[in-house]
Amino acid sequence: MLKFEQFIEMTDKLEEANILISALELRMFTHLGKKFSSASDIARKLKAPKEGVEAILNALVAIGAARKQKGQFANTSETYKYFCESSPHYKKGTVFLRKENRSEWENLINVVKNGRDLEEFEGGDDPEFRDLFTYAMHERSLAYAKPLAEAVARNPVGHIADLGGGPGSYSAEILRKDKKARATLIDRPAAIKVAKEILGKGALSKRFSFIEGDFFEIDLEEKYDSVLFSNILHIYNESENKGLFKKIHKALNPGGRLLIVDLFLNDDQTSPYNAALFSLTMLMYTKTGRTYTFSETEAMLKKTGFGKFKRFKIGKGSSLIEAIKP
Repeated sequence: MLKFEQFIEMTDKLEEANILISALELRMFTHLGKKFSSASDIARKLKAPKEGVEAILNALVAIGAARKQKGQFANTSETYKYFCESSPHYKKGTVFLRKENRSEWENLINVVKNGRDLEEFEGGDDPEFRDLFTYAMHERSLAYAKPLAEAVARNPVGHIADLGGGPGSYSAEILRKDKKARATLIDRPAAIKVAKEILGKGALSKRFSFIEGDFFEIDLEEKYDSVLFSNILHIYNESENKGLFKKIHKALNPGGRLLIVDLFLNDDQTSPYNAALFSLTMLMYTKTGRTYTFSETEAMLKKTGFGKFKRFKIGKGSSLIEAIKP
């Protein structure tokens, strides 16, 4: 049970979140760079009044996201490494999503009261959005890729299709684990472009092939030994997912595996914690999507010809359902 004090503590964290996201939007960590600067220096770069700039810099120091020495301010090693644009480790996708998330969550009350605004989802894919979103998915995947690869590569992977695989981070880790496997990444052109940038020109990239396009429209002509369906299920409704499962079933060799990664709910729909909260994200961010329970997903898979289900925990609420084509 959430106690009164915990309720207040959670809502108070909105203050810290807004300070940090505002610092990202102001490019504060980029302006601080590698050296100490005065509040006046940063204010000049921002073309903003010193009063507000100094206040947010002091708040960042209090939070632990900046340093202060003799009245001057500097990044911490962490904020320089990940949030300063001149750093080779700059997480541009993560920064993009954090800024996007604030404006989206402000819309929660409106969506709950009035339903989804379907007009927001009209029009084609925005390549600039897709580029940054794909980098964000790569940066997020680093926490999940190794345990996923361990679960998948316990059996020979063969030729795996990574359907809507974005940066290809999961399939790349699977190929590192299974040295004989190869992968075909299927996604929109902007996502494929990012995947190629991330993979580079090393030996691993030579085991990848790419198909550009919308996976609803592409014919999966080649037969695959495995299909990876990671973080796609929650974007679509049941009918759309069944259509994709039928397409995947047809594209798999007999005995082939469909590997679904997602934030699955238990039957109570209130756990795991991350999956329960993620259901609101899907309400706001997608036209027809939602989070599904393990049972709902396996029922859909049964109806489309799959069986022999196995479940694996990947971490932070994410899990893998493995289904076999007889």
